[in-house]
Amino acid sequence: MTKHLLRDLEQLGDDLLHMTSATETAFAQALESILTRNVDLAKRVVEGDVNIDKMEVHLEEDALKILALHVPVASDLRFVVSAIKMNHDLERIADVAANIAKRTIEMSSMPPVTPPEHFDRMAQQARTMLREAILALVRRDGVLARRVCAADDEVDTLQRMILKQLEERMTREPQAIPALLRWTNAVRNIERIADGATNVAEDVIYLEEGEIIRHRGFTKKPAESAPPDRER
Repeated sequence: MTKHLLRDLEQLGDDLLHMTSATETAFAQALESILTRNVDLAKRVVEGDVNIDKMEVHLEEDALKILALHVPVASDLRFVVSAIKMNHDLERIADVAANIAKRTIEMSSMPPVTPPEHFDRMAQQARTMLREAILALVRRDGVLARRVCAADDEVDTLQRMILKQLEERMTREPQAIPALLRWTNAVRNIERIADGATNVAEDVIYLEEGEIIRHRGFTKKPAESAPPDRER
């Protein structure tokens, strides 16, 4: 590996970590905004999405330059390909976080309604998945990445439960339908973020193990060591 390729790969890795940090922050702030009706925070998330879009374009351009100038092979090529895929997934997660923040802004002009039961549990599960997918990337930990993939089932179950609950509330509380529809949208968006975290975890598995598990369902591989503890 030439020193120029090594330098460019290190820079690409740093840029990817900055992208992950910005995305996780946007999601956390979007959740806080909708649970606390914090319109100012919601507006910051929406405005900040423009910067994340710029980061995505910059990272992709740098990755394509590496492919064109250095023609990497083997693990270096896998890293560049994975970085491009993760970059896209992270940008989509940030877009969805901005959508949640927009629902906060819309609901600020409506009478407040109680958040759906289990919404916070679903949101925290999705946030944990995203955090652990990022941690799996930093640690290059395929075992942790597979755990993220397995956790998506719980989010799907919670989504079905909450959407049914919201449908029933719309029947009982017709005056609250506009706000409840926004909560429905927020629930669907959180499920999309969990899917995005799963995509990132699948890319980590590809990066570390060379195995593509996307569209084939979760494939559990025996761990050689105990998985790391969850970050609190």
